[in-house]
Amino acid sequence: MKPEKPKKLGFRKIYYNLDKILFLFFLIFMMVEFVWLPLNSWIAGMLLKQTGYLFISYNNFWAIIQGSPFVSLAFLILIAINLLVAYFQICLLFIGARHLLYHEKRTLLEYSRKVFQQSFLFMKRFSFCKMAFVFFYVAMLFPFIRKILRIYYLNKIIIPDFIVTYLEDKYWLVGLLILSSAWILLYISVRFMFALPKILFEKKTVREGVKYSLQKTKKNVLFFSWHLLLIIIKTYLFFFGSLIPLLFAQVVMDNLTQKESLILGVINFVLIKNFHYMTLTYFLVKFVSFLTGEELEIVPRRKKDHLMRWGVMGCASIFFALEGYVYLESPDTNTPLVISHRGVSNKNGVQNTVQSLEKTAQLKPNLIEMDVQETKDGQFVMMHDANLKNLTGINAAPQDLTLDELTNTDIYENGYQTKISSFDAYFERANALNQKLLIEIKTSRKDSPQMMDHFLEKYGTTIKKYGHQIQSLDYQVIDKVLNYDSEIPSYFIMPYNSIFPRIKATGYTMEYSTLDEYFVNKLWTTDQRLYVWTVNGSEAFDKAVRLGANGMITDDLEMVQLQVTMAQDDPEYTELLLKKAMEFFDF
Repeated sequence: MKPEKPKKLGFRKIYYNLDKILFLFFLIFMMVEFVWLPLNSWIAGMLLKQTGYLFISYNNFWAIIQGSPFVSLAFLILIAINLLVAYFQICLLFIGARHLLYHEKRTLLEYSRKVFQQSFLFMKRFSFCKMAFVFFYVAMLFPFIRKILRIYYLNKIIIPDFIVTYLEDKYWLVGLLILSSAWILLYISVRFMFALPKILFEKKTVREGVKYSLQKTKKNVLFFSWHLLLIIIKTYLFFFGSLIPLLFAQVVMDNLTQKESLILGVINFVLIKNFHYMTLTYFLVKFVSFLTGEELEIVPRRKKDHLMRWGVMGCASIFFALEGYVYLESPDTNTPLVISHRGVSNKNGVQNTVQSLEKTAQLKPNLIEMDVQETKDGQFVMMHDANLKNLTGINAAPQDLTLDELTNTDIYENGYQTKISSFDAYFERANALNQKLLIEIKTSRKDSPQMMDHFLEKYGTTIKKYGHQIQSLDYQVIDKVLNYDSEIPSYFIMPYNSIFPRIKATGYTMEYSTLDEYFVNKLWTTDQRLYVWTVNGSEAFDKAVRLGANGMITDDLEMVQLQVTMAQDDPEYTELLLKKAMEFFDF
């Protein structure tokens, strides 16, 4: 028997059901964002407080587990609850889409009540196997649907960009492996996809659902793969086809006054958000329809249902308009500091050397970020890596050699050759150039116990005098600096945000791809600031601006400086709207 093709799904059918799915989306996301996330954060903060630690980082993680086993158990329970919340969110979305396919005349409230009622009944029949399968299946389609479904906890699972960049630069085979794995997972997702309706809608066990799906797709893998791919492609075409006329109109309006351009920009932002939710509806309904064989029909509705639909869309649009105004105006109101990463820009020299400092200072960055480590004889040298091998070919740590040995060692990078720079020479030259520094203190187990005391005694007064700043992955460094002089700006580096820390640092330096609005919203309740790294492209720049970052650490000063100038002097709303649209479907 030939398998059935997906049912047709037109704009009119989506429109007549938009109020239901839009209302459902809003309920789900609002409950998570405004109820569960604040509660989860408060609980996590209270648990962290019980440990006696102010933050969670790589250098205290195991100490927390060993020192507070009961609190650690509570954290595990909280993680389990978060998984259940994500599981419930996934169930709501799929069950909500399934209920649209029931050919019943239901009001908005009746529909919502039925969806939540069935979802809670499903959760009562909870089993670890069902949750594991649902998460497993979502993970297989993760590159395709994590942004489409907008499940908060799925979107938190990312590989930081600095790790991705490192792998791309060092091991190209990793990329090939990931690509091959993606195709394998796509194949498995097709073989297992018909198990979902059996588990979610028909009260079947995982074993029964998987057995059914394997049998159904046994001889038709290519057929189902092609049509699943078509659903994904049509989802994108549906959205971007609606987007083109809006952007064209915005291009025309951007050539007029900024006020008129902004007004149309906000209107277009509202339309884009509504089209986005229509696209979500399209994907979910199309996918569930494909799995169940049911077709979305236009069921006769009462006259006041029309008013209800426009009422929901109107309330949502007001919220979107406020969001759009903030988004479009944020580049004009926020002027971040531009910070050179490791003292170079566009590979104009060897990182952390006086020679590159002199070149980079001519580009007039607000700050130059650089790295300092202690030497064997208790002096300080410019070096980022924990091992010298990558830049010098010598398999040794900076702490294994004296300052004289290090400064007489050749260092190679970006086609340049020079000597390793001492911090004294670098510091003196920066002061002569009136170039402010963001000094990262690198620590290791080989450091002397008095390392920071010696550093502050020798350089503290001058650091304050010339307006330099300090940052470190080691909070003990930050604590020592603040105890020495609280007026010296000191930033705690957090490669990945988890529980919001309760520390006295001036601010945080964070990897941009791991940041989210929730962390920034909490930051706004303090007097602390935010630096992000490494901002090397328009996507990273846009996110940093949108999140209100106070500083951007970059390998390309001129690019970021140009972006800042353009955003301030001549905001291109068309470009901002396009970036927002792409953000919805950025994997």
